[in-house]
Amino acid sequence: MEDSSVAVIVDRQGKIASFPGNVLARIYHKRDGVWGCGRIVAFSPGAERGLPAVRDSLREFIADLGQTRILVAASISGIAYSLLNQRGFRLCEMDGFAPDCLDDLVESVKYEPAPVLSPHPEEISPGIYRCDLMVILREYPDLSSKKILRPFFDGTPFVELRLLCGHIPPWLAPELKARGLVHSDPVAADGKLLVSIRTA
Repeated sequence: MEDSSVAVIVDRQGKIASFPGNVLARIYHKRDGVWGCGRIVAFSPGAERGLPAVRDSLREFIADLGQTRILVAASISGIAYSLLNQRGFRLCEMDGFAPDCLDDLVESVKYEPAPVLSPHPEEISPGIYRCDLMVILREYPDLSSKKILRPFFDGTPFVELRLLCGHIPPWLAPELKARGLVHSDPVAADGKLLVSIRTA
């Protein structure tokens, strides 16, 4: 991670903004002890063209940020949060922004543990998600399989969810049937059960 650069999400008027949206990322670099905005990266999610277009826009945006791995916005949500988290970004939400806060911000994220595991299913290819319930439940003991999977089913269009688990949650089959989803028979995979969930 390049600790000497920070991406700050702003609107067209220069005010800190939520991400994603039709926004700009100001890339601040520290040189000779002074922070300055070296370049600006524009971002438009392309939501009117559907979720695949949003994913493509996010991937292009991440590539345009180069080595910068600290991102500041008023809020960060949805697939943007998931993708940035997967790529190792340190994500900071702030109500207001001024460049004189950057030293403190960068210093603080140095001592935060790097994101290692999302508590949500992660996209491994367009429309294909993977979720290791055993690992997530071990890392996030306050969660349950319902708390992990129901928000995903409610809000994420998907082609396939590859679910790894120690046992099939008893609530899952009736839930899938009610949602018009189907699942494969479980197969053994590395000491776990692998179940493929798809639209009917």
